[in-house]
Amino acid sequence: MHVLLVNNLYPPIMAGGAELVVAYLAEGLAARGHRATVVSTCGPEMEPYPTETRNGVEVLRFFPRNMYWSFAREGHGRISHGLWHLRDAWNRHAARRFQAILALARPDIVHTHVIDGFSASIWRRARRLGVPVMHTAHDYHLLCPRAFLLTRDWKLCTHPNLACRAFRTWHLHTALDVDLFVSPSQFLLDKHRQAGLRVPATAVVRNGIPRPPARQPRAEGAGVRFLLLCRLTEEKGVRVVLDAVRALPPELRFDVTIAGRGPLESVVRAAAEADPRIRFAGFVQGEDKHALLSQADHLLIPSLWYENAPVAVVEAAAYGIGVIGSRIGGIPELVAEGRTGLLFEPGDADGLAAIMRGLASEAITLRGLADAAAAVAARHDTGTMVDAYLGHYTALGRANESVRTSIAIGSNAAAA
Repeated sequence: MHVLLVNNLYPPIMAGGAELVVAYLAEGLAARGHRATVVSTCGPEMEPYPTETRNGVEVLRFFPRNMYWSFAREGHGRISHGLWHLRDAWNRHAARRFQAILALARPDIVHTHVIDGFSASIWRRARRLGVPVMHTAHDYHLLCPRAFLLTRDWKLCTHPNLACRAFRTWHLHTALDVDLFVSPSQFLLDKHRQAGLRVPATAVVRNGIPRPPARQPRAEGAGVRFLLLCRLTEEKGVRVVLDAVRALPPELRFDVTIAGRGPLESVVRAAAEADPRIRFAGFVQGEDKHALLSQADHLLIPSLWYENAPVAVVEAAAYGIGVIGSRIGGIPELVAEGRTGLLFEPGDADGLAAIMRGLASEAITLRGLADAAAAVAARHDTGTMVDAYLGHYTALGRANESVRTSIAIGSNAAAA
């Protein structure tokens, strides 16, 4: 089977968890003998980007012509953002480039993920060529121009304005070209259904990650270690963690390591310089990331937005560490409260501080964390995810073949 996967970013160009999931899926398909091709984006200055093969996966990148590359959106004003979204509503240039790739690759399935920059025009081109389309949503791109369902002052958006409602109506209409809409969480799928999503079929497929190497020995006598590992943006709740640390007494034995990059990096650096309990590790991956997860006791996920299914929660389970997360979006689906983690209300720095104080003083413990975390990790490994998607690919292929057969029979009957 030949699967063509689409995501706006792909390693080594990365911003979040979606591109990791796509890479794990693509490489998992290739390892099983299937052909996996990934189509992704690059900056205009990078073109022509050479075709490359990464771990058995063919990777093609091009710049979908627009005001700027979606990965370099920071620093552009509201007018530029508005014009970018206007073109991204239906990017004809991206559609033509994508159709040329389809004509050469001739895949059995097109499986899209984050399509910012490409636009939904690529779905229409696939349908015209008779290729079934599956889409996995990793955020709320179809419902919100900012993809987070948050207002500009970082509050949950409950009453979108006229422009946002028009955006939502158009993008939900374009989803009519999708044969199967997939979500890694029930919460995100329900949000789309409530907003008016109408597609032939939907499914929940949990994100999977490879099993990590054995944990490195943990340094003794360091107190409880908390880890915040995310993009340093407002919606990730970075300021909530900083406020919680400030609320904790200086004699409490704990530390917080913050790793990542993003617009709030200077804020985190300043906090680390002012408070010895905070350490800024910068952006980490590979062995450095493994070392941080090995040394941590608890992973902090203080999100302010409706998280879908954070890969970080599954990573925490794989390393046998607890999750301290916001009670929002798909996070509660992944956390067994009192066993694999504890939840607090989004934005409640005092609530987070109370949990951190309880864990650091051993007034709170997670019962059976090791066994419970291992069970969560087993349900979210790469093999399980690849199995699930292969099942859907096969079903879509059969359904598409049935349609083609019906059309052929009808045409022959009419001719007779």
